[in-house]
Amino acid sequence: MRVLIAGTGVHAIPPTGYGGIERTLFELARALRAEGADVVLLNTVRRERSVDEYLFALDLPRRIREHPGVLVHASTPAVANRLALGGIPYVYTTHSRHWFLRHGARERFGFWLERRAVAHAAAVVALTESVHRTVLRALPGRVPGRFPVIPIGVDLDRFPASPIPGGGRLLGVGVVARVKRWELAAAAARGTGGTFELVGPQPDPAYARELRALGPHVTLRGELDEDALIRAYAASDLLLHPSAVELLPGVVLQALASGRPVLGGDPLVGLVQPGETGFLAPPGASAAATVAYMRERILELRADPPRAQRMGEAARHDAARRFAWPAVARAHLALYGAVGRDLDARKTAGRSRRHDRSPAPLR
Repeated sequence: MRVLIAGTGVHAIPPTGYGGIERTLFELARALRAEGADVVLLNTVRRERSVDEYLFALDLPRRIREHPGVLVHASTPAVANRLALGGIPYVYTTHSRHWFLRHGARERFGFWLERRAVAHAAAVVALTESVHRTVLRALPGRVPGRFPVIPIGVDLDRFPASPIPGGGRLLGVGVVARVKRWELAAAAARGTGGTFELVGPQPDPAYARELRALGPHVTLRGELDEDALIRAYAASDLLLHPSAVELLPGVVLQALASGRPVLGGDPLVGLVQPGETGFLAPPGASAAATVAYMRERILELRADPPRAQRMGEAARHDAARRFAWPAVARAHLALYGAVGRDLDARKTAGRSRRHDRSPAPLR
């Protein structure tokens, strides 16, 4: 099977720094190749601006036609809409936060693009059951018949499990942006005798300053390379992830694979098994209630190291069972095969209809 994975045009694949989608596409391509697929990764990066996605998409149909016989997989709305306009069938993975959160004209436009990308796809991949339900409610009757739930994967070899050190180091990983609500994690860590270390790019300097001002227990480490990130997981006791909106954060899968319990809220439902691999604040909890809940759980696990270790072991087991890349790749290949058969059947039906409409031969 030949598969063409369209990039984003914003970051390199694999990314040299921040770029969650790009890293996922790289790892998906590698996992598909390991399962025997012939994979083309198509991407061009200009100046790493969000507008570059549109510039990349503009010329994409022409470039795809240089690879005849491929099934195209898109993961960003501008790319998918350009493929639809060019009459190129595609599989689409929807992972836009706009299904859950939209503020201002720009995000409403992004949501419009996302809905069109889904509605015109030959098949759509939802990363979680929550995304699946939300998309079906938002687009009744417009979602393709093939719409499975397939998560992203995690490389268990690159994120090995290790014993929880018990030193009180609490970790957050992700972009330093207000939607992540890192201030709640910092507030939850205060008074526990531990520290909160946040790893990730800092595009909002004002917000970063606000977080540093919350106390000496807060450290912002900036972006780390993968080796340093693996060491950060190993040195931590827990991952705190209080984000208001998530679809399927790869950092949560990395923490689970590393044998670290995860504390979060509603957006992590279905990823974290409450009481087994971590804890989730009650649905709809206020910011203050979320902070109180997370602080209580932190103190519980600090007071009971054997329980924390058991939860870490369960986290690793769950990551291996549900999110290992080989199984994720096989699920994608099954979908690609089904879509390919659908497209072949449509072509055959189209040729048959054209034949039926042809004039009868002269006698």
